[in-house]
Amino acid sequence: MGMTGVMQIIRTIARPLVAAPFMVTGLETLRNPAPRADKVGPALKPLADRVSWLPSKDPETLVRIQGAISLGAGALFALGRFQRLTTLLLAAEMVPALLTEHQFWSEDDPGSRAVERALMLKNAGLFGALLYAGAAPSRHRPVKAAKTGLREARMQAAIARAEAGRKAERARRKASKHAAQTQRRAAKLTGR
Repeated sequence: MGMTGVMQIIRTIARPLVAAPFMVTGLETLRNPAPRADKVGPALKPLADRVSWLPSKDPETLVRIQGAISLGAGALFALGRFQRLTTLLLAAEMVPALLTEHQFWSEDDPGSRAVERALMLKNAGLFGALLYAGAAPSRHRPVKAAKTGLREARMQAAIARAEAGRKAERARRKASKHAAQTQRRAAKLTGR
């Protein structure tokens, strides 16, 4: 098995692992948006007031929309569909969470501060992984290039066959003409 096969296996295993937290959080948020809305509501309110195209200013509705996006994009990413779009959507969806959740600097208890800091760093790492995956070159390009190369090789072979056919036809005509001339000379010599 080549390196490409190994990388494909790693991608197949990694996609659902990266998508799982988004899908679970999205499902939980859709089922019960109140706890998350209470947490992000105060930070989301000033932003929601400035953005006129949002369908609602209600924090619970906005959190449910975020949950639906998280669940849908996570499922598509896990399946390997629309990978660039889903990774960037999931990364963008993480920005409010990074800004509003796990504010370890506001914790007085050292134990709670350490836990919140660890959770913040985990989320930041996941955010970075999504940005990296979204910016990675598409794996379909080499296949497309190989197909284009194969198409070009077939075209060159067809051109070469056509050229060989033209050369063969010219050689046949030349041989036919030369044979006719030789027959005429032979006929003159024999007196026919």
